[in-house]
Amino acid sequence: MRNPLSGPEGRRDEGGGERRPLHRLLPSPVSRRKVALLVRQLGVMVGAGLPLAEGLAVLCHQEESPRLRTTVERVARDVESGSSLAAAMNRHPQTFSRLAVAMTSIGEAGGRLDQSLLRLATELEKAAALTAQVRGAFAYPLVIGAVGVLVVSVILWRVVPVFSELYEGLDAELPLLTRVVVDASRSFGGWALAGLGVLAGSTVGIVRLRRSEAGGAFCDRLVLRLPVFGGLWRKAGISRFCRTLAVLTEAGVPVLEGLEIARRVVGNRHLEAVMAEVRPRVEAGASLAGPLRQTGLFPSMVVQMVGVGERTGELDVSLEKVADFYEDEVKRTTATILPLLEPLLILVLGLVIGAIVIAMYLPIWTLVGRLA
Repeated sequence: MRNPLSGPEGRRDEGGGERRPLHRLLPSPVSRRKVALLVRQLGVMVGAGLPLAEGLAVLCHQEESPRLRTTVERVARDVESGSSLAAAMNRHPQTFSRLAVAMTSIGEAGGRLDQSLLRLATELEKAAALTAQVRGAFAYPLVIGAVGVLVVSVILWRVVPVFSELYEGLDAELPLLTRVVVDASRSFGGWALAGLGVLAGSTVGIVRLRRSEAGGAFCDRLVLRLPVFGGLWRKAGISRFCRTLAVLTEAGVPVLEGLEIARRVVGNRHLEAVMAEVRPRVEAGASLAGPLRQTGLFPSMVVQMVGVGERTGELDVSLEKVADFYEDEVKRTTATILPLLEPLLILVLGLVIGAIVIAMYLPIWTLVGRLA
């Protein structure tokens, strides 16, 4: 019997050809919140005594997302054919993470599938909330910046030319600021097209770069070096790693297997590569705290808490406390950053638009002053 925690196998269609896995046909992952809700509903139904196949059938009928419904239908079909739930879920890695597969496998083996599913749903909900906070902190300045560029572009494209035609009839030299804005408006079409071309090319290049393992790790390394936001993403990654390892350790998963699963839910390929250095050292006989310190990624507080957990035999408790601490740190940081960013970005946008407005009215004020 194949290990449900191993990679998904390709399946063949009736004609003997290779059937493309679902996650390749539909590349974008399903929302973690939707998966968490589905897992929680399944756990409640299993706990109430409803057979697993019937519970999956109920979820198929009530699921609104076409992709998730298709995935659940395939999972239900595999379960009805005699497959375990964990093995069926493992065939859809874009929807069910390795943590979900491991927790489900442990629940099935221990006869407490409902409890494992409910615990899994709780962890998925926490991970989704943490990811939403970090992405929200990144998205806010990007949205404000995009709105600012759009507003300035419209002013240069439609408003400034009106003033420019008005001033052409004046037999006077325009102020320097006005000339700069007028010249920018006249060349707006050329540099706007060039800017769009550069933006489109950069977007395509970044997307292709991130698809490769080395390129994705390089991009993720750059993200970690961003002021403020890099530290925020690092804290979120440490929180995910510690919480996942805590859940798996509490459930009885061996530490080596737990390390491999935990590092893959971090959400940053550079961090995953650094965390991959821990497992070989632990496998060689080292304690967990030592290799964590050697990576240079984990703060001393994390290393000390892990060491205490190993000595007291309560590693899962220590990891859970570390995860809670860094999750709270992410919440506090985002709660501090966003209120500061809002007035700062609005101020910058106001200064730029104000400078353009002043540049347009400056010749009129100058002319009125001379007439006076």
